[in-house]
Amino acid sequence: MDNESVYKRIQDFFGNMDNISLLENPVDVTVQMQYFDLSGKVRGKQSNKEILAHKDDLFNSEITIAKKKKLLAQMAGIPSPEIYRTLETYAKQPDETLKEWAQLALQENKLLLESDLLECPQVFISTGLGGKGHKLRYFVVLFNRVGGNLQPFQQKIVHEEMEDALKRHNSELEEVHFMDNYTTMRVVVPLTSDLTRVFREGIDECNQFGNFLSNDFIVTNMKELSSTEIKEALDTKNEALSELEDDFPSIEEE
Repeated sequence: MDNESVYKRIQDFFGNMDNISLLENPVDVTVQMQYFDLSGKVRGKQSNKEILAHKDDLFNSEITIAKKKKLLAQMAGIPSPEIYRTLETYAKQPDETLKEWAQLALQENKLLLESDLLECPQVFISTGLGGKGHKLRYFVVLFNRVGGNLQPFQQKIVHEEMEDALKRHNSELEEVHFMDNYTTMRVVVPLTSDLTRVFREGIDECNQFGNFLSNDFIVTNMKELSSTEIKEALDTKNEALSELEDDFPSIEEE
């Protein structure tokens, strides 16, 4: 199936996206997995009345972090304005180690409350880098065709052309950083956008001014990659190209 068909099916599935809620703030994917795993284990074990009676334990410094995690997961599953206000208050000044747990609980409870009040199921989408409105946040790496830093005029071209390409797709460039051998960007792109098309267009526009960017790039919404992880990806790419050249040796003239 080609990319156009894939994204058409995504658009058909989500419709007008009025019932979609994105987790806006970045939350580590491992934390998300721990949160939803615990939620599945503890919900339904106690009545809503029993959980509601312990809601103020979130603000009690003598309650352990483990118990607060359990309470957050339980409270998030109760569609109650009182619960929502409690989670909202706690999320403003949570225990240091529970900032992300508080965000997840508040967002999930808000969604559940809206579903209950509107009598319309809501869809909750969470990624490591979060989102904005109906747009997901991505970390992007563009590779220089030749090693070393881009020249100042090339950096200007990348910034302007990538920003223009993103705007054409109702997307936004939040940050750009020029590093040795590569460029990193943080962007927000509509949920149903064809990512390959967005960044291919940007790279093609840049390369009209000197063909200085590689056609290869990395896009992820899981986390911002470290310089070590980017270097490993670059080394893997170069190794693959080297092996390909070995498979097709040059023809010597007779």
